[in-house]
Amino acid sequence: MIVIDTSVLVDYIFEEDVTRNSMARETLKLVEGLRVFAPKILLIEFMAVARRLGMSTSKLDVVRLTADFILLTEDMIFDEAFRIVECAHPRAVDAYFIATAKLTNSILVTNDRIMVNNAKKYGIEAYYLIEEFDAIKERLKELKS
Repeated sequence: MIVIDTSVLVDYIFEEDVTRNSMARETLKLVEGLRVFAPKILLIEFMAVARRLGMSTSKLDVVRLTADFILLTEDMIFDEAFRIVECAHPRAVDAYFIATAKLTNSILVTNDRIMVNNAKKYGIEAYYLIEEFDAIKERLKELKS
């Protein structure tokens, strides 16, 4: 099981950085067939980031992009997110992703180094895709076998 952070989806869609785009595309290809989780706030965060980057993404685009994801609602993860904030001190939205990983016993993949560090403080197996691409590819292959 895996949690995909918004940063990976943004890199998947946003093609200005070819290396990041390629890593995100390959990662999302590798997670096919696995249970992929995310907090529902991913939808809002993705739209906000996409619009700031000048992308004309619609709500329907985001829903299609995450159609195979299992989205956890705030009421499902709030208490765990609160415990994470008390322990690891992440940004608020990051706490939702870390909580989702904790509650689903998933690994976390992100392009946010700070989120990785905070997730690891909380005992979550987390990967910084930009620097750990080969490691996450191997880990995803392990999860599939």
